[in-house]
Amino acid sequence: MEVKTLANIKSAIKRAELNVKQNEKNSAQKSALRTVIKAFKANPTEEAFRAASASIDKAASKGLIHKNKASRDKSRLAAKLAN
Repeated sequence: MEVKTLANIKSAIKRAELNVKQNEKNSAQKSALRTVIKAFKANPTEEAFRAASASIDKAASKGLIHKNKASRDKSRLAAKLAN
């Protein structure tokens, strides 16, 4: 993989490559999380809530989102399910 970087040191070049890979992975995971949440909002069912809640918990446990954001998102989805 060719990464354009200003780094000259070998370890810095490796870190730049890793940063690109990690950014792509994180972006894909966040996109998948948003997709699950949007699916719930379009059709708020108990099953969709469970799927969204599980995805949010998984993202929080992996450090993709903060635990407080996960809690806030789940709370908002639960309120939407209740109405």
